[in-house]
Amino acid sequence: MRRAFITALWALMACWPLLAQIPGPLSAQVIPAGARIRLALPSVPTTAPTLLTLADPPRLAVDLSLAASLKTDTPGVPPVRQARVARFDPRTLRLVLDLDRPAKVVGARWAPGPTLEIDLAETRDDEFRRAAGMGRRPLPLMSSDPLASVEAVLAGTRAAASPDPPARVPAERLRRATARPVVVLDAGHGGHDPGAIGVDGTLEKDVALAIARVAARQLERGRKVDVRLTRTDDRFLSLAERVALARRWEAALFVSIHADSAPNPEARGATVYTLSETASDREAERLAARENLADALPGRDLSQEPVEAQVVLVDLALRDSMNRSAAFAQLLQRRMEPEGVVFHGRFHRFAGFRVLRNLGVPAVLLEAGYLSNAEDARFLASDEGRERIARGLARAIEEWLAGP
Repeated sequence: MRRAFITALWALMACWPLLAQIPGPLSAQVIPAGARIRLALPSVPTTAPTLLTLADPPRLAVDLSLAASLKTDTPGVPPVRQARVARFDPRTLRLVLDLDRPAKVVGARWAPGPTLEIDLAETRDDEFRRAAGMGRRPLPLMSSDPLASVEAVLAGTRAAASPDPPARVPAERLRRATARPVVVLDAGHGGHDPGAIGVDGTLEKDVALAIARVAARQLERGRKVDVRLTRTDDRFLSLAERVALARRWEAALFVSIHADSAPNPEARGATVYTLSETASDREAERLAARENLADALPGRDLSQEPVEAQVVLVDLALRDSMNRSAAFAQLLQRRMEPEGVVFHGRFHRFAGFRVLRNLGVPAVLLEAGYLSNAEDARFLASDEGRERIARGLARAIEEWLAGP
């Protein structure tokens, strides 16, 4: 019975992205920047969504290449008065955001469902009218590949782990159309794996995801790099799956974001870890052992699976990539400290982190602080603390990949 339950649970996990839905096809919610609009779609569009800024009255229109008959509306939240969806022509679905004041898109992304998420903030009237004069332009997606590409990679690594056929996922329809270098931000833990638990009850998985999202938004605004997130919600990903995504996206830099805990409540400060077959100290060895257990599921260890997982978990600890990772760790500390981020006395450590075995590109694991320390926990749980961490992280990434 237990074995059958585990098999059924694993099969459900393999296909859960196709089952995940939001309440209703269209919703609006308040976020710190202003408003977030979420639209659940029947499938991933065949071409990239486009954005139109329309004046008199002020509106934003997002066109999606879907011949769907979805027609719905919902009350908005400032600066959006109302959001509505209808068929614009036989091949296009249009989302219209009626505004009660000038606003702009500050972020957009694909979430499970598939669901399109659009973040808006207020803007000046002259900027809004200037945008209206630009005509149709691509919607500034946080990732130029739709969520389907993520699901396709994950389905490939999960196929060997499930006795049932893997869930069918949409094929990758959009490819990266920019030469910008790719950075992969990997929010640690997720789903059934909460990671460390803080003195105030804060979960590591939530801290890591929040920092990754804020850093991604800052990098997108800079437009110097192409930023990808291994997860945008509370899902579990094995270490092999995280590495597989970075390989598929041809990452030039990989940053795994975490928060630490220690038996000593006085221990505090951020630490940057890089890959080595020999740990720098017992603390680094302890942490690597704990993080490498993230693959442990009832009855499964994906690190031992064949096919994609076997490929991505080969020994990739090349001396050149380890040296470049160490150099980026130094840069990360130099850019984060001016933002008020406190670092541990030994801020750069190294050990055999499985998730850093990433095909010879620079890869680091950032422990943003200790959730077991009251001061660090407050900093990591605050919007200001996460903004400061993300700002320093984004500056280091841009300097490393695109130059000062």
